[in-house]
Amino acid sequence: MNQLLNQYQISLQFLDVSGAEYLDLLSIRDELAISTLTEEDQKIMEESDQILIKNSVLIYQELSRFINLTKYRQTNKINPQQWWWYLDVVSYLPAKLLTVKQKTYPEIA
Repeated sequence: MNQLLNQYQISLQFLDVSGAEYLDLLSIRDELAISTLTEEDQKIMEESDQILIKNSVLIYQELSRFINLTKYRQTNKINPQQWWWYLDVVSYLPAKLLTVKQKTYPEIA
């Protein structure tokens, strides 16, 4: 398993941490987004993302003690494809909308 993915997965098993540690967690997710993952690792990341989403309220509450996500996104030019930086928004969405599926697009010849 990819080392970053392993760290991401383990971090999501222990959610009683500070906002600074959640900030690290989201930074790891950034790195995973640009990593080349095996099909197996991709599946593990999707499962881990579901844990992140299901705990978005808890994580956002703790993060908000540490940073303002809206200002952080603006300062760091974070786009909506990096949805994990939008936990303040995700935490308000209905549960039925919160299933993450990675889209694959056919290559154009």
